[in-house]
Amino acid sequence: MPAPTTTLLIEGSFSELAEEFAQYLDALRKEESSSLQSEVAPLLEPLRQQEQNEQEPDLKQRDELLKKLVAGATVLNAAPEKEITPAYNLLLHLIHQASDPSVFLSRVCTYLAKPITSSPQYGPSLAISILSTVFNTLPPSDVSRYHVLLAIIAVIRQSSSIYTFEALKPQLTTQLPNWLAAWELNEEDAQKLHLAVAETAQAAGDNGLAQTHVLEALQTIPADKASSKEARELAIRALTTALKQPTIFDFTSLTASDAVQALRSSDSTLFELLEIFTSDTLDAYDAFISASPLASISGGVLTDAGDALQDKMRLLTLTSLAASTPSRSLPYSTIASALRVPAEDVEKWVIDTIRAGLVEGKLSQLRQEFLVHRATYRVFGEKQWSEVQGRLMVWRRSLESVLGVIRNERERFVRESMQQAATAAAAADGESKGDKGGKRRNQQQTQQQQPAQAQAPVEVAE
Repeated sequence: MPAPTTTLLIEGSFSELAEEFAQYLDALRKEESSSLQSEVAPLLEPLRQQEQNEQEPDLKQRDELLKKLVAGATVLNAAPEKEITPAYNLLLHLIHQASDPSVFLSRVCTYLAKPITSSPQYGPSLAISILSTVFNTLPPSDVSRYHVLLAIIAVIRQSSSIYTFEALKPQLTTQLPNWLAAWELNEEDAQKLHLAVAETAQAAGDNGLAQTHVLEALQTIPADKASSKEARELAIRALTTALKQPTIFDFTSLTASDAVQALRSSDSTLFELLEIFTSDTLDAYDAFISASPLASISGGVLTDAGDALQDKMRLLTLTSLAASTPSRSLPYSTIASALRVPAEDVEKWVIDTIRAGLVEGKLSQLRQEFLVHRATYRVFGEKQWSEVQGRLMVWRRSLESVLGVIRNERERFVRESMQQAATAAAAADGESKGDKGGKRRNQQQTQQQQPAQAQAPVEVAE
């Protein structure tokens, strides 16, 4: 699988390795009348002299030599199993010394995308291993990586190896957007890659990833080609897959596509069905089916999907019902009427809707109601903004009421604290005055005693 960039280390000069590779291909071909070694000999001699004289190699001659080697490398898929990987590694080493390696790498990728006849059992694993080496020896921004990745995906699809695809899937999820940005592909190449991933994912049973890349492929179609035959076929494929998939309930990315919007003219009935699934209810769906049977829509692409579409429409109808209920309490009778199901089946449909992630809430068998905690908006327009505004106003009034209570309590606390502080200060002042009066009385008594002592007789010696 693609991993951090690696380097091939192979000893020997270009001319020596090229001659060795030509000899090996001749041994595989076993054709005495046509010798690849004799064909490349006139090109090898000048290159060998340049290497001996330490001169700059003639890249034009080197490219001519590589053309013959790469053309003869078609026989590598018939090489013994143990020799396939070393032989391809040698060829890759030679190709990396060309003036433009991408010219040759794309052709090598087509070889590896074909079956390895010498090892039917392990051939796909060998091819993927070699292609991964090719991918990882290239700089991250090299557009040749695009052709290598296409070849890897083709081998996985042909081998139907789920485990190999699971190993590649994390790279497709996390790295593919970065690779596409670095490679700067045109719309056609990007679409080709997304469709290849989608087909491989679908073959591996990952319908979610497949639909994701079909939608990515839709986004690559420019507005001026949205009405083309290819765009129409891709739009119908994406739309019908989304309608049939039991896990897809959001059709926003489809309605945003120019190619899907073009179906309004070319396949108006199918587009009308998309609009019903986008924002309408089961009543509208049943009325539509009565007027336009599924077998008559776009060549019958939805003929066998009647039950699946009706089940999905019930889940979406319950979602809309939960989102538009002001009280957030849905009686079982209301749900049963809207979904056209018996009352005893209401809980089953509510649970299915919760499992789909469309609503959250709590069922009450005692009260025969569904208490909605959260509901997904299928569309978000003026009506939904009005509902949000109304709920925000209710929330604002509730917060204002809570703030009023907090403000009153705070003011009461401040008043009580000030009163307590004043009382404490008054008590402290009274104690202070009492202490000062006692001190004055003590001072007066002391002053009265001192004069008495001064009047005592004093004897003076003569």
